[in-house]
Amino acid sequence: SGPTAAPAPGPVDSATQPASPSPSSTPPSEDADATEPETPAATDKTPSASSSATPEADLTAPDGYAEALSTMWGLAPVPCTQHEQQLVDLDDGTSRTEDENNGAVKEPGGAELLYWPDTCTGIADYMVRALPNTRVGLLRADAPKSFDSCRAAAGTGFGALALAQRPDRERRGFVEGAAVCSVTDKGAVAMAVIEHIADETTNEVSVSGPLYVWAAAP
Repeated sequence: SGPTAAPAPGPVDSATQPASPSPSSTPPSEDADATEPETPAATDKTPSASSSATPEADLTAPDGYAEALSTMWGLAPVPCTQHEQQLVDLDDGTSRTEDENNGAVKEPGGAELLYWPDTCTGIADYMVRALPNTRVGLLRADAPKSFDSCRAAAGTGFGALALAQRPDRERRGFVEGAAVCSVTDKGAVAMAVIEHIADETTNEVSVSGPLYVWAAAP
């Protein structure tokens, strides 16, 4: 008899076709080896620019001085038409006011800084200076914030400065991150850090920040 014809191809039985490789067919042991441990990036916090802008103060107290007192200080002007001037005592950061007298002070009372309206012909005319016969100076922003550097800066003097004049402030080094330093009338070393300066064009300039005081040991 003649050759028998081959049967016509039928539907492909998918069950008999070899499965193509897929990620799920990889042996479990290979998956475990390929998996890399997670990087603990979430637990590593990078300091923000604002937190690292001001160098951290070294509050170590030398022999003969007590542990540093930590408080706040500030310069807060009022409208010049009220004819007030502000006096700041750097032994503890307290301030008080008295009648403005062209920058002259009747009762210093142990204060180191004076903040007063110079002319009162408009806005932005407040001045700040050290009171006479005080030891006050400016510690620059890039200098170490420590007892020794602050005591040394206190002997450099601090003359009148128009705070509303930003170029003058920057030339003198009265900027955020710097500090006003003093050896006070009580023999303490005070470091008033300039943390924030608010100088909106429609207001007088205000200043605030932490104050560290090393009191002389009894």
